[in-house]
Amino acid sequence: MASSTSKQQAGGQRAAIYARVSSQGQDTEDKTSISEQIADMEAHCQRRGLTIAARYQEVGRGWTKSRPEFQRMLADARAGRFDTIVCWKSDRLSRGMYPAAALMEVVEAYQIEIEAVMDTIDMKTFGLMAAIGKIELDNFRERASMGKRGSAKQGRIPVSNIPYGYRIGEDRRPQVVEAEAEVIRRVFHMYVREGMGSPAVAKKLTSEGVPTPRAAVRWHHRTITRILTLDAYRGTWWFGKFRHLATEAGMRRYDRPEDEWIGVPFPRLVDEETWELAQEAKKQRLTRSSRNTKVFYLLQHLVRCAECGYLMGCRSARRQAASRDGKAHGYEVDTLHRYYNCYGMLNEGVRCREHPFIRAERLEERVWDEVKRVLENPALIVAGIEALAAPSKGGESAEEVAKAERDLQRVQMEEDRAIRLYVSGKITEKQLDHQRRFITERLETLRKALDDYRARESAQAEKRLLGEHIVEWARRAGDKLDGLSDEERKEVLQLLLDGATIDRDNKVKLTLAIPIEDAVSIAGLEPSSQPT
Repeated sequence: MASSTSKQQAGGQRAAIYARVSSQGQDTEDKTSISEQIADMEAHCQRRGLTIAARYQEVGRGWTKSRPEFQRMLADARAGRFDTIVCWKSDRLSRGMYPAAALMEVVEAYQIEIEAVMDTIDMKTFGLMAAIGKIELDNFRERASMGKRGSAKQGRIPVSNIPYGYRIGEDRRPQVVEAEAEVIRRVFHMYVREGMGSPAVAKKLTSEGVPTPRAAVRWHHRTITRILTLDAYRGTWWFGKFRHLATEAGMRRYDRPEDEWIGVPFPRLVDEETWELAQEAKKQRLTRSSRNTKVFYLLQHLVRCAECGYLMGCRSARRQAASRDGKAHGYEVDTLHRYYNCYGMLNEGVRCREHPFIRAERLEERVWDEVKRVLENPALIVAGIEALAAPSKGGESAEEVAKAERDLQRVQMEEDRAIRLYVSGKITEKQLDHQRRFITERLETLRKALDDYRARESAQAEKRLLGEHIVEWARRAGDKLDGLSDEERKEVLQLLLDGATIDRDNKVKLTLAIPIEDAVSIAGLEPSSQPT
């Protein structure tokens, strides 16, 4: 906490000025640019007799606390570097609950004052106003999203960033840029007809001086791969495939269900046959290309970042960097260092973890040890199978079936009795029809319930049988794990791992899925033992 003595020693109240804009474009607008904010804050400090002890300025969204200068300001406040924070408007400091909470924690603990040039800040309601600001932002985004989806449903392009090869017409419908479209056709032709991989295609286009998307220096193999996967080139561009959500750690991207996507018709640049051949070739090259096999990675294409959902890619390096005397130095190392890196953090700017890289040896060891633990302890699999096969309602499945059969038999006897009464003349045809309608409804309900009970019993029996085969496979496979080569271990993981994720604390979560047909083959069981 900054004491009054330190304030007097500093020659009066010490102030920190904080300026922020949400985007580079906003920085050019009058009265919102950083330069305008700083000028107004400096004048305010002069009027108030405040000594400017620190300055902070940045471009970033106000609903997140993941702003480097904002965090540096909070750290300096804890160190007692200043007594007052001056901003242009209160929403420059925070437009959300997360940064407001972080700011209030420091302000209250270290008795820091906050002043704004253009409005008045009431510390009692600051957190509430920040929360309201967050709600306003969310409502604005929701309205903007609804407007964009409406435009997309009308066949118009609701965004400014569209695939290479097209431009937006006056009515916001796609138009072909023929020079770029010819490049797209060449890319597919080289990839499909000439058998060239993405790196080779990129190298050839670069050597020929073909203009790149967004005026990049050269063509990159990732650009080629993305071109090969865009549905727009076969006639449909999809809007709304992802949902972006503001969180404490920044903007996160989540997949939307496919039935929520909106298809916008685009002029076709490649025929359907070429498109399908490209997808098939891409699948084959994904694991077989020499580019992917120069350095072995046990978890290649198998693990994702739990925070943002992007794949953890592979990279290796022999060159390391170190800082000495405030300068960065690079040097060569004898051993190749392998890493897994988060594509979301590296390529999309998602701030989902502290570091984008994790050493490959560390991650691979954790995953493999966990798989070994499961396979070498079949009791773990047995427990999972028993949980799946456990009858509902405390083991009453058999009783439910028996009761449903008795009820069905009783209602069928009621129907027979009604028919006998009609035949004997004791009830009329109208009365018989009325009773039979009621009886038929009950019969249909009971038959459906009986079918459901029997299907449940059958499924439970199949799960128990499946469990027996999997446990047998686990015993045999577990005995062989220590002698497997790297490639054999990778095959086992590709078979077993339905999903693997790693969170920001580098904790690994595995989802195992054991297809019984493949398990029987790998374990060396006789074909006759394979369940049907």
